[in-house]
Amino acid sequence: MARAAALLPSRSPPTPLLWPLLLLLLLETAKPKNQAEAQKVTFSQDPTTVALCISKEGRPPARISWLSSLDWEAKETQVSGTLAGTVTVTSRFTLVPSGRADGVTVTCKVEHESFEEPALIPVTLSVRYPPEVSISGYDDNWYLGRTDATLSCDVRSNPEPTGYDWSTTSGTFPTSAVAQGSQLVIHAVDSLFNTTFVCTVTNAVGMGRAEQVIFVRETPNTAGAGATGGIIGGIIAAIIATAVAATGILICRQQRKEQTLQGAEEDEDLEGPPSYKPPTPKAKLEAQEMPSQLFTLGASEHSPLKTPYFDAGASCTEQEMPRYHELPTLEERSGPLHPGATSLGSPIPVPPGPPAVEDVSLDLEDEEGEEEEEYLDKINPIYDALSYSSPSDSYQGKGFVMSRAMYV
Repeated sequence: MARAAALLPSRSPPTPLLWPLLLLLLLETAKPKNQAEAQKVTFSQDPTTVALCISKEGRPPARISWLSSLDWEAKETQVSGTLAGTVTVTSRFTLVPSGRADGVTVTCKVEHESFEEPALIPVTLSVRYPPEVSISGYDDNWYLGRTDATLSCDVRSNPEPTGYDWSTTSGTFPTSAVAQGSQLVIHAVDSLFNTTFVCTVTNAVGMGRAEQVIFVRETPNTAGAGATGGIIGGIIAAIIATAVAATGILICRQQRKEQTLQGAEEDEDLEGPPSYKPPTPKAKLEAQEMPSQLFTLGASEHSPLKTPYFDAGASCTEQEMPRYHELPTLEERSGPLHPGATSLGSPIPVPPGPPAVEDVSLDLEDEEGEEEEEYLDKINPIYDALSYSSPSDSYQGKGFVMSRAMYV
């Protein structure tokens, strides 16, 4: 407002031309300047401001909050800034100052329209308080003649301690105990140590003290060691039992999961369509007749491999018997060809002889033929079914070659 008034002529109302400029100055956003700082305070029982967060010259006013785990409250004030329409916001972080708040970091959070993100400013609190004292080193196993005993005076304070004082409530201080600052060293435990030791610490703010009761035994306390071992053993056993139980639970869950998956697969198999699809029917192909096993007799003539059956009782004039020839052996391959033989094998030598011998051999063959037929019926029942009832015309007057393997 002061800046806007300075632009106007003295002792004259603003002209209509200056009103838009005045409105722009009032509506323009001004980015604030932020800062936060801790307040050095001393321990007390009353709420005290321990930190300040200030956002200066902001238009519109900034919004301030605090982030902390302490038990606190905030008090906020606003004042006009030096620029027209600006505001300075101050937030006070208030709590009861104690040693627990000393050294704790709190955060001031500032939000404004001109910020893309909120401004976060950390602040470390500083509280001056008297010493907070405790005594350590007593293990409930002080016995007569012990030489390794020590008491320590543990202190937390702000500022640092300036003095330590060891004493007893009985007023008698053992001569074998030597005070060395924050420690009390015992050279030899005797009956005078059956008392209460007091450690008193002072600093610039005040004084703090702590007490420790000592009980001296005649002999060492072994029960304590046994109890400690029992506690450690119990902890180890509990860890092992927990691990075994966890393993069992995991195994059971895995088995249930596998059973569930297996049951789901079986349900899908029962509910869904069959997985097997029969092949598309095809027209049956007519069985092709297997060609008869033929045995080449010449360049263009064929004859079946099976030996035709002839009636042995008929005369040679009524039916002409085909001439059966066995395949030549290695020794027979070098003779003249038998009449009617073909080119399937090597020439078979035919011994010369008078025609009358052939007639006699035919009669013998008739008698032997019947015996051979009976023998073949016994060893090969399907011989008659596979034999021809009468010779074919195509085999009349032709020679026939047969291997020895036919009747094996």
